[in-house]
Amino acid sequence: MRCPSKVRRRWRISVLVCAFLPWISGVARAAEPDADHSLLKRVSEQLVSVASPVPDYVWPPTFEILADKDIQAFASDERTPEERREGKKVRPRVVVHSATMTEVIQGDADRLALILGHELGHVVLRHIESPRGRTPFVQNAFTRAQEYAADDKGMELALAAGFSRLRGLKALRRAMELGPRFVSFEALGHDHPSWEDRLKRIDERDQAPLWQAMSAFRNGTYFLISEQYDSAEQCFKEVTKEFPGCPEAWANLGYTKLMEYCDKLDVDDLRRLDVGHLVIGGFYRTPGSLEAKLRGVDPELWWDAVGALREALRLKPDLILARSNLGVAYLVHPEGKDVGRATEYLLTAAEAAEADKDLDPIARATVLINAGVAELAGGHPEQARRIFDRVENEPRSFPRSISGAVQYNRMLLLQASADLDDRRKALANLGSYLRSVGQNSAWWPLAYDRYATLCQALGQPPKSQDALRSQAPPRLKPLSAIELGPKTRVELGDRVSEVRRRLGTVQAVPVIARTNLVRLICPDRGIELLCTEQVLAICLRGPTAPPLSLRTTGLGANNKALRVGMAEAELDQVLKDQDYPVFKELIVPDVHYQYYRELGLAVRLRQGVVEELVIVQLPH
Repeated sequence: MRCPSKVRRRWRISVLVCAFLPWISGVARAAEPDADHSLLKRVSEQLVSVASPVPDYVWPPTFEILADKDIQAFASDERTPEERREGKKVRPRVVVHSATMTEVIQGDADRLALILGHELGHVVLRHIESPRGRTPFVQNAFTRAQEYAADDKGMELALAAGFSRLRGLKALRRAMELGPRFVSFEALGHDHPSWEDRLKRIDERDQAPLWQAMSAFRNGTYFLISEQYDSAEQCFKEVTKEFPGCPEAWANLGYTKLMEYCDKLDVDDLRRLDVGHLVIGGFYRTPGSLEAKLRGVDPELWWDAVGALREALRLKPDLILARSNLGVAYLVHPEGKDVGRATEYLLTAAEAAEADKDLDPIARATVLINAGVAELAGGHPEQARRIFDRVENEPRSFPRSISGAVQYNRMLLLQASADLDDRRKALANLGSYLRSVGQNSAWWPLAYDRYATLCQALGQPPKSQDALRSQAPPRLKPLSAIELGPKTRVELGDRVSEVRRRLGTVQAVPVIARTNLVRLICPDRGIELLCTEQVLAICLRGPTAPPLSLRTTGLGANNKALRVGMAEAELDQVLKDQDYPVFKELIVPDVHYQYYRELGLAVRLRQGVVEELVIVQLPH
């Protein structure tokens, strides 16, 4: 039985299969302890036979199966504190949980070789010796680099021992089926890389481009959810460049560009277009085909969006969301709404959405509402009413983005009625809408204009805008990149080789000895980048640092700006509605930053002034 101190001290480094799934439990097949132990003995002996003994290590390492329902494996140094102080040899130990054997290995020697090879890789590369003197941010960067190195070494050992690489990789696919995953961008805040980033390295001989595209696609959907359209565009462009036959990527690229276009529309543009309340959010979350600055109208961006959506439909004509988004594009045409084309696309998409029982209910509601808006714009109120009725009759509750749009569009129907009671209901709908929808929505001032006009027509004094504004604070979009000029953009997760090419001359300074963590300094631009093979943090400091633009979510969102050198009181005013920050370290221990987790922003203050702004995903 292990003593508690030894358990706390062990250096846990999960295998590829186990890194993200410590919470998964349950055993699918009956335990076969004798067969599993025999398999472990045979595979481990073959792997050790091709591994060079590590100086100052007891050799060979011990291998064992631990009865545990969590899917996990780890390598550790089993010395006691006294043995460490006395300089005794490291005693390496590799453990595989019994649930890993039953759920993932399933009696397959090649699968086990990949897992044990990864853990033996940690031993051979001396990763199990406890690291010292690092902040959580540095430790995470260091550990991710170790995982990549152990992946490479583990595959090398498995191949040298005569095991199959392709059959071994089935262990990873099995693990990916079993539990949650996070995208490459989210992985920057974790101590392990994403599945796709690891697989594109370890499977580089056969399917590295596919894993790279899968990683980019999943990153793109993450950025779409958080309305970071510039970052999403880069991701989907990468997929379409590598896999031009992927219709979901073209559909999402078109949607992204359409949202960039809509993001530039202001209240006057929407007033000129004179359409109902559109709903955004219809994009593809998974690439099925792969798995098997200024506000104002931007015609070029609109045509880019339409071109990408048309390409998606050329590749796969039954893509419902691509067809629906193409219809939305024609409702916001740069030269004015094209109701005929919009209705053609949107009604076809709505019919298909209602027939597709596998379509996400929120996506279906989005398609239907936008089809209703097209009918309303085309002067067909009864058809629009029937569509909105179908959305409201769904046996589930929808988010405010859906219910608010229906409420607004019903108000348009009631307002146009000659019946006095209908117009009073329209006024009530408007008041409810204005009190519940965030004032940063571009639809809010349009709704207030209609509210004031309707109050006057009904002989009622209108309430002030302040009296009707929602008390909910505006939500800001998370940060992931900095714009340094035309076509000069740096994003978290960018490959350092590509960033160097974009920025030109930079000064590279090592951060931690015997690691690949470096600081790339661009003094003329006022930025410093903390990097390994990819950008981990973007630091703005000094008088030449560019301003950091924050945008509120929603169509027609507002801008807020942060600057190095601004007073703490100004910072607090801009971020007053955000969650209270936590204090975190970055590189230097005991040097703390105010960290706004939802924004991905760290701020360092000195004597009441902002000294540094950092775009970063810090460990939870």
